Amino acid sequence: MKFSRPEPSVSRLGHATERNGIPFLIAETHSMKTTGKNPRPAQPLRQITVDAGLLPKAPDAKRGQAAADRPATATVNIVAPVHPAVSAARLQMKQQAMTSALRKVGAAVDSGEMPAAEAKRLVLGRVVRGLGSVEAAEKWYRSHHIAELGGRTPAQLVRAGELKALLGHLDTTKAGSKA
Repeated sequence: MKFSRPEPSVSRLGHATERNGIPFLIAETHSMKTTGKNPRPAQPLRQITVDAGLLPKAPDAKRGQAAADRPATATVNIVAPVHPAVSAARLQMKQQAMTSALRKVGAAVDSGEMPAAEAKRLVLGRVVRGLGSVEAAEKWYRSHHIAELGGRTPAQLVRAGELKALLGHLDTTKAGSKA
């Protein structure tokens, strides 16, 4: 009885095999590994080790680098694709959450119950793009006197509970500057 050698194939068990006389290493190191920041929640992320010769060369690699200097294996992350329906559902949930948050902020501004620290953040967020930097926005917040609102600074208006008037003024001046 003659035994024939089975054709080499890629092993899922994590050991080296040969394909067409070329060693090929594939080892699954983690089945569901996630990093500290989860860029794609609930997506299976697999980290596998492959023969480094199979990967494209890095653009910053030295041209004359000897084969002995290169690592024999490299670790590659594999992420499962997201179905378009799942992507659309996630986008819709994000939009609903944003709308809900905006409604809460609007209700707090209208009722005058927004804490001064949050009101300051809201005002700075509205003006920082126009002024160019956070430092410039902070300086404007503390020292710019608004003649239309009694010559007071935005900080004084926020402390006095007149956030709604300040935001209204910012909206009218922004609309006026566009025209």
